[in-house]
Amino acid sequence: MNDFYILFEKSNSLIGKIGRFFMPYPYTHVTISFDKENYYSFSRRKYHDPFDAGLTEEKLAYFAYEEVEVKIYETKISDAQKDAIIAFMDEVKDCPFDVMDMILMPIVHGHRNIRAYNCMSFVSEVLTILNYPLPNRLYRNSIEDIEKALIDKGIEGETVKLPVQIDEDYMEKVSLKQRIRSCCILLNKLYGKYPVK
Repeated sequence: MNDFYILFEKSNSLIGKIGRFFMPYPYTHVTISFDKENYYSFSRRKYHDPFDAGLTEEKLAYFAYEEVEVKIYETKISDAQKDAIIAFMDEVKDCPFDVMDMILMPIVHGHRNIRAYNCMSFVSEVLTILNYPLPNRLYRNSIEDIEKALIDKGIEGETVKLPVQIDEDYMEKVSLKQRIRSCCILLNKLYGKYPVK
C-alpha cells in the first residue's frame, strides 16, 4: 500500500478571495501528493502569472508565501491505483488549464471541456480512479464536493497552518507583457486553431 494525500488550501490570493465571495466555502485550491512534499494539480506555475498554468508539480511553499490554512486528508492506495493515477497524470500533462471552467463554476458548476482541467476537475478525476462517491454533476464537481467525498469515505482531515516559506522562483515578478502572452497562449490552447509555440 502507498501513502496518498489530498490537500485543500484556503488561499489568500485575489483569486482565492473572489472564489470565496461567490462560493462561500473556505478552500479554493486542491492538490494531491504521494509523499506530502511534492504535490500535483492543475495550477499556475508562477504566482504573478495566473495564465501560465497546467499540470504543475507544486511545493508547500507555493501555498505558504504567507501564513495559510490547509486541510490534509491522508489515506492509503494500492500499487495499481497509484499506477493508474500516474498514468492519468502522464495522459493530461500537456492539457491546458481550464480558466473558463473556473469562471463559470460559481454560476453553473463550470462547463465541460474534455481537453482541459483545473484543480477541481483534475482531483475529481483522480478520485474517480479511486472509486470515491462524487456527485453526478452535469458539468464539474466543486472543491466542496471533493471534500465531502473524502468524508463520506470515512477519511479524516487535519487542519494546519503552514509557516511562511518563500519559493523565490515561484514568487518571481512577471511583466505585464509576459502575462498577456501567457493569456494568449492559454486561450489559443483552449479555443484556437493555431499551433502553440
